[in-house]
Amino acid sequence: MILVIGYGNPLCGDDGLGPDVAGRLAEAVDALGGGIECLSIHQLTPELAEPISRAGTVIFVDAAVGNVPGGITCYKLARPTQAHGATPQAFTHHVNPGALLENAELLYGRRPAAYLYTVSGCNFNLGDSFSPAVEAALPGLLERMKARILRCTNLVSLNP
Repeated sequence: MILVIGYGNPLCGDDGLGPDVAGRLAEAVDALGGGIECLSIHQLTPELAEPISRAGTVIFVDAAVGNVPGGITCYKLARPTQAHGATPQAFTHHVNPGALLENAELLYGRRPAAYLYTVSGCNFNLGDSFSPAVEAALPGLLERMKARILRCTNLVSLNP
C-alpha cells in the first residue's frame, strides 16, 4: 500500500497545500480501488506511526518556508546516521516525518520507504486561498507525485 499524508492548516494560506494535494490525489486514485490511501490532516501526530508501518511507501506533502516561492522539492527520507537515544522524538508535541518513521520501526517493526514533497510558500496568513506562486506550482507537484506513485506500483496510469 502507498500512504499519502498531506498536512498543514487549510485556513492559513499556503500552509493548506498538503491537505489540498492529498484530497486531489484521493480523487484521482479513488476509482482505481485499493492500494493507495490519502490522508488530509492538520498536523502530524504520533498515532500515524501505525498506518505508516503498514505502508510499503509513504509520501508526505507539505508547504515550506524559504527558497523561491512555488519551488518544488522532493526529499527521500533516509535513516538517520546517528541514533537519537532511547526516547523517540515523536512522543513529544513536535512530530516530523522522520520521527514518525522511527516510531513505526520502533513500535511496529517496519519502516517503509518515504518521500517528502514540499512547495515553498510565501503567504501563511489567515485565509483559504493559495498565493499565485503556490497555485502555479500545483499542477507540476501533482504530476511529480503521480509519477512517484506509478513508480511504486504496477499501475500504468492514475487516470481511470
